[in-house]
Amino acid sequence: MSPPALDQPHNPLRRATIPHLPALDGLRGLAVLGVLLFHDGRLDGGYLGVDLFFVLSGYLIHSLLLAEWNKAGTIDLKAFWIRRARRLFPALLALLPVVAAYAHHLAKPEELARIRKDGLATLAYVANWRAIFSGRSYWDMFQVPSPLEHTWSLAIEEQFYVVWPLLAFGVLYLSRGSRRVMLGVSLALAVVSGAVMVWLGNRVDTSRAYMGTDTRGVAILLGASLACLMAERGTSKNKSVVRALDGLGLVAAIGLGVAWVKLDGQNPLLYRGGFFGTELCVLVLIMCAAHGEQSLVARALAFRPVAWVGLVSYGLYLWHWPIYVVLRPERIGLSGLGLSALRYATTFGVALISYHFLEQPIRKRGAPFGRPAVMLSSSVALCLGALLVGTQHRAVMRVGLQLLPWPAAPNAVKILIIGDSVAESLGERMQSVQAGTGTIVSQRGTPNCSIMEGKLPTRSLTNEPHAGGDCGKRWASDVEELRPDVTLVVLGGGYFAPVEIDGRWQHVCEAEWDDAYADELERKLKILADKSGRVYLARVPYPVGGWQRPGLNAQVDCYNTLLERTAKRDARVRMFDLAAHLCPGGQCSMESDGAAIRPDGMHFAGPGAKEIARWVIEQVKEPVR
Repeated sequence: MSPPALDQPHNPLRRATIPHLPALDGLRGLAVLGVLLFHDGRLDGGYLGVDLFFVLSGYLIHSLLLAEWNKAGTIDLKAFWIRRARRLFPALLALLPVVAAYAHHLAKPEELARIRKDGLATLAYVANWRAIFSGRSYWDMFQVPSPLEHTWSLAIEEQFYVVWPLLAFGVLYLSRGSRRVMLGVSLALAVVSGAVMVWLGNRVDTSRAYMGTDTRGVAILLGASLACLMAERGTSKNKSVVRALDGLGLVAAIGLGVAWVKLDGQNPLLYRGGFFGTELCVLVLIMCAAHGEQSLVARALAFRPVAWVGLVSYGLYLWHWPIYVVLRPERIGLSGLGLSALRYATTFGVALISYHFLEQPIRKRGAPFGRPAVMLSSSVALCLGALLVGTQHRAVMRVGLQLLPWPAAPNAVKILIIGDSVAESLGERMQSVQAGTGTIVSQRGTPNCSIMEGKLPTRSLTNEPHAGGDCGKRWASDVEELRPDVTLVVLGGGYFAPVEIDGRWQHVCEAEWDDAYADELERKLKILADKSGRVYLARVPYPVGGWQRPGLNAQVDCYNTLLERTAKRDARVRMFDLAAHLCPGGQCSMESDGAAIRPDGMHFAGPGAKEIARWVIEQVKEPVR
């Protein structure tokens, strides 16, 4: 995913060079470290390292294209694409058979189809669009992790590598090499891309804006625009100017640091200019880096250990997430710093092997044997075959590293949260804040479901059967497998689904609907109480925003009364008053710490939901006295 380091001067495919700047390696190193920490749950805003990579890629690649045009009056597109292939393909083609082996030996049967499709999309460099069109939320990646989830950003960069040189060649040819015209085109496209991000970022699920080539292109285009500007004006020799730039660089570094620590990936601020602000900070740091030893900020960025990390950043990014997926806490029985240390050590070890024995030799000398075209096509065919064989639906050969019910955490209270999509969203937030609470949270919510699905004819909000089926279908197997200390049931949208009884569609607040629902819920709660520790059934809050409609609050009141009546039938089931906490006096809280608690009015998401997630954990982890 990271922008490639500059090709070595003796590479026969090189047409022009730009100076190698250790400070840019340092920026790349910081970016990949941020991503590693983010995916390990240790840096909320570390995902912004991807954006830094995008800006840096745009700057470096367009600088090379401009340098080649300046030297030769043209751009050798074939040579450019061969260099990109040498840089990117070897490590990726080595990764995919490993992923196929993971699918064959460790993945669950229900994960195989997804891994196969993800692998094919990764090979075609369209993983971002595959994720978007499949309706997956990027922010669910920690819940049902695919070992190729992270390749969406590789896809965006490769799409840039294919399209941008063609566009740059056309603009430079028609404008007779005018950098100003090239700058104008780059900026105009960046504005369009930024506007699309703002427009799409207002949706409930931000994944479309986060992973779209059209929306994330703004970062790459801003980098390309800076390359045009620097090529036109060059660096300054004036010490006062450089010191002023250093001052801006320090402010930019502090701004980025705050964003990396504070900005949750679903924060609406990101899609209303937040990304643009962080990209401007990166542009300032690149300008400092371009001044080399003159700049104090550049010297700091060139700190050798961080710059060294930048040199191997592509391998680190490519391998870290599959390694994290294999080394999950519930698979190896480790958590906390021990788990992180093992993940980082393994990632760096594999990345170093890849860099020294695979990436660099092929990058410098080409295919080790045979004709490159034959080697490439054979390697791709091998990857395709491995993926197809490794993801076959059959009795999977299980060898070691199997999933454990819970990670090793002595004395931790094990909390299972189940229910519908509201349970899913709350459970994800609880998992994100569980560190230091003395608890471990397992989230098994089912989106778009009803406990009545499969018992009586039922309709979802789309007037179709619920895509998720019966919310409680897996409750018995979940508690049997996990044996939680606490089970929290949240059926936040249970009142929406009409049910056909005696030939008539009925709704909540109608006696027959209420009785049928209560009977089914009682049966399911008994199963939980028999096999779990404490069982809580949540009173659900009123929906707000786009989910609200006339008379709905009265229906929610009926539903909560039904839940309370059902819980009283079994002394082992306690009511959990989520509604009173979120909607005291019937007035629902909209924000926490300046961010929406339920951005869409129903589901818990983003930084605003963290406080209530912590409150839920504290309320349920201790026995009622």
